[in-house]
Amino acid sequence: MEKFYTQFQKIPMATKAAIVLIIIGLMAGGHYYFIYLDQQEQLGRLGKKLSVLDEELQEKQEIAGNLSKFKKKVEYLRQKLEEKKKNLPDDSNMDQLLKTLNELSEKSDIRILKFAPHSEVMRNFYAEIPVSMDIEGNYHEILTFFDKIAKEDRIINVSNIVMKSPKIASGKVMLEASCMAKTFRSLPPQAAGTGVEKKKSGTK
Repeated sequence: MEKFYTQFQKIPMATKAAIVLIIIGLMAGGHYYFIYLDQQEQLGRLGKKLSVLDEELQEKQEIAGNLSKFKKKVEYLRQKLEEKKKNLPDDSNMDQLLKTLNELSEKSDIRILKFAPHSEVMRNFYAEIPVSMDIEGNYHEILTFFDKIAKEDRIINVSNIVMKSPKIASGKVMLEASCMAKTFRSLPPQAAGTGVEKKKSGTK
């Protein structure tokens, strides 16, 4: 080592300076090629990944925002569907219909003498369910009963009303009225538009 140092001391100053500059240049070049460029490549790759992740984040945020709106829309439509089902249920539910009519008859002070469902009639997207009814009450009570039926959520149309057999009872003129009440139910898509009548047993 001393021999190398002695030989180095004999080298002219300008040569020493050149050697030092060469060494510094080599070190700088090595740092540039082996460290700086590699770090720049890593930074470039990380920058691209960051850009991709940022785009994915924005897409997911948009999806999350749209999902929230979609859920609100679905809930709104579900509520509207439930409201429509009250008007047009997906089954005949004759027991519930009879219960409803009995409740309305009690509120109107009339009696239901007969309740007889007939064969369903298939339409494009719904089934028509005719029901023959005989009721008893005075004129005002019968009209009140029909008015309450018209205000029900479930669609019930009353037609062919015939009033007959007037008689005095409890100081009132009592009448018997016969009518045809029609209610409806929605059809599943596969059954809609068949136009085929479906027989159903009558109940009295």
